[in-house]
Amino acid sequence: MHRSTLTAAALAALFLTAGCSYEPEAKRPSPTTATASSGKPTQAPATQPLGLDLPKNAQTLVPETTGNKDQELPAFTPQEGAYTLHAACEGKGKVSIVDRDSNNPHPVTCNGVHTVGVVYEDKKPQHLTIQVTGGTPVWKIAVVSGNHQP
Repeated sequence: MHRSTLTAAALAALFLTAGCSYEPEAKRPSPTTATASSGKPTQAPATQPLGLDLPKNAQTLVPETTGNKDQELPAFTPQEGAYTLHAACEGKGKVSIVDRDSNNPHPVTCNGVHTVGVVYEDKKPQHLTIQVTGGTPVWKIAVVSGNHQP
């Protein structure tokens, strides 16, 4: 129980100290419209999140993963006593990262903000889930080993 309290506290600190950056509008991909091949109405896909700008020499624990609904990330084990989360999302709704051992959601800020946070943890398997509520925002996340704050 003590370990999950530390993990929850570490994740809370992670998102309280998340870094933000904004890229000019010209770098954002523009939404495309779908063409209908049948009589069914179609929706244009949501705008993709900004690139995550991962550190070049870092060991990738979870490669860039994109989605628009709840998803469990693959388990990973940090080798340097810490791991760095890089996350972004676009659209309406809320995206949170949840440590499956604590079930305490930590929000990711959407629409132009790149969230980066470091979690200090022992060399043991980590289990994170992405949760989406209140809409269908498109999210992107990656995890690298070690402390790689921008």
